[in-house]
Order: sequence, then structure tokens, then C-alpha cells
Amino acid sequence: MRHPSGKVSLGSLVFLSLIAAGIYALVMIVPFYVDHLDVKEAVAVAHNLSGRNTNDGRLRNEIRQRTSQMANHWERDQYDNDVLKPGLGLTDDQIIIERSGVTQNVRIAVSYERQVLLKPTNYVYTLHFTAEKEGIPGQ
Repeated sequence: MRHPSGKVSLGSLVFLSLIAAGIYALVMIVPFYVDHLDVKEAVAVAHNLSGRNTNDGRLRNEIRQRTSQMANHWERDQYDNDVLKPGLGLTDDQIIIERSGVTQNVRIAVSYERQVLLKPTNYVYTLHFTAEKEGIPGQ
């Protein structure tokens, strides 16, 4: 009767390492893409409102309000310390609203970055996102 020798094949070790890396990537990065779906929804809502509302500031505030409780972002306070704040912290420069002078076409785009801390290495990876909706509102 033969007993197992306890040897591990290199192919099995590589395969298990790739499975572990895939699970790690899913756990660390997928939540950011799920949040991005919420940002796309906020842009779509603002786009639909843009047909009835010509106040771009109100549309920007609608997007900010809908993204204010998702995720966190870092800001510097008056003492030059980094403070973790709720929401994406979108600025006017990150929310672009363009209206056509000829047609009723409206384009709303939100560009932002999210930083992923890859534990346990303390390496920070930056993800770039853009949510955009263009067309005639309500159609």
C-alpha cells in the first residue's frame, strides 16, 4: 500500500495563487464599481431633471446629494490634517453640464477618482471613473 508523498505540484500552487489573487481583487475593487453604478444613476436623474430645470447649480446639487452618503473621501482641514469625510466630495469642476444652443440636447458628465488601499501593503491604487449621459431629456 502506497502513502501520499506530500509533494505539491508547481501547477497546483500557481493555480491556487491565481484563485486567491482573483478573490482579493474582487473583495477590494468591486465595491468601487458598485458605487459607480449609483453615480451613473444620479447622473441619469439629473439629466432627466435638466429638461424641466435650467438651473445647472440645482442639477449639480442633486448629484452631490445623491452621492453624499456613498463611500468616503479625504479632505484637508484648516490645520492641514487629512480628514475622512462621507460622500465622494464632488466639486463643480468634476460635474460638467453642457447645453446645446441649437437643440434641446444636454450632456452631463461626472469625472472622479477613488483611491483603493491595497492591504496589507499600504499601496494606494487610483481608479478613474466617468459617468456620462447625453441626449434630449425625457426621451
